[in-house]
Amino acid sequence: MTLAELEAQRETLLSALSAPDSVSFGDRSLRHRSPEQIRTALQQLDAEIAKVKAAESAAAATPRVIRTHTGKGF
Repeated sequence: MTLAELEAQRETLLSALSAPDSVSFGDRSLRHRSPEQIRTALQQLDAEIAKVKAAESAAAATPRVIRTHTGKGF
């Protein structure tokens, strides 16, 4: 996954953390994950984001070397 997708998932989890645990409308009901499960998912997602950022910074920090060889006195 890309960094943008991971950050979007993190924002979704943060909004779910502040949402109510269950919602009922008529005969239908929806139950969200418990706050502990959401916090665990956030920790795992933060670790994945850290890995992606570390990989991107390592790839960007690779120096490039250009060597030129000439002949005839140049």
